[in-house]
Amino acid sequence: MQLATLYNNINQQGMSAIRNHQEQLDRNLLNPDKDMWRGLTLTASLPAHVSRNIMFCLQKLAAIEPNQYFYPPADLHITIIDLIAASSDFSLSTFEEEKYKNVIGPIISQVGSIHWRLAGMITSSGALLVKGYYSAELSTLRNTLRKELPLHDLLLKERYPTISGHVTVARYTSPIQQADRFLKTLEGFKSINFGQFTTSSLDLVVHDWYNHNSRLISKLSLGS
Repeated sequence: MQLATLYNNINQQGMSAIRNHQEQLDRNLLNPDKDMWRGLTLTASLPAHVSRNIMFCLQKLAAIEPNQYFYPPADLHITIIDLIAASSDFSLSTFEEEKYKNVIGPIISQVGSIHWRLAGMITSSGALLVKGYYSAELSTLRNTLRKELPLHDLLLKERYPTISGHVTVARYTSPIQQADRFLKTLEGFKSINFGQFTTSSLDLVVHDWYNHNSRLISKLSLGS
C-alpha cells in the first residue's frame, strides 16, 4: 500500500468516527501519573521549524476542542520502529539494553540519512496525525532490523509492521463537542507544508506511548 492511500484511508475512517461520535478515547491520559506502560523504540526527533509549524495548527484546533490531549513540542517524534511495543509489564535489564544498542548501532551505520517531508494533518479515530513522506532509507532500515534482530536472539515485538512515517500530535480523551467546526478547521490543514529535513541520527529510547516520559539509551548515527 502506498503512503498516500494509507493516509487517505486513515483520514476517511477517522472523520467518519468523529461524525458518528465513535472516537476512540484514550483514558490513560486522564491519569498520566498512573500510566506505567513502557516500551523500547527507535525514534527520530523533529527540527524546531517543523515543530513550530505543527504547533501553530494545533493551537487553532485546541481553541475549538481544549479538552483533548495535544502533544507538547518536546514530545513530538517519528517512530522509526517499535522494537518492543509498550506494555504494562515491560522489563529490560541494563545488559539487554546494551545488547540492543550494540546490535542496532552497526546496522544503522550502514544505512544513509533519511530525508523527510511532512505535509498535511489528518485524523484517525483516536488521534491527530501529521503525514510524513520519507526516502527509501527508512524502508531499508526497518526491513533490515526485522530480519537481523531475531538472528541475534533479540526480541522484536512491534504492535504491527508499519510503513507509516507519521507524527502523532494529539489524542482524543473526551468526546469531541464541536465536530463540524473541528473537522472544517482540520480540512484546511490537509495539504499544509510543515517542512522538509534530514535525519542523521536516531534515538534508542525507553518511553511511554506518548513519548512524554522518555529515557535515552543511546543516540545512534546513520551512515553518510
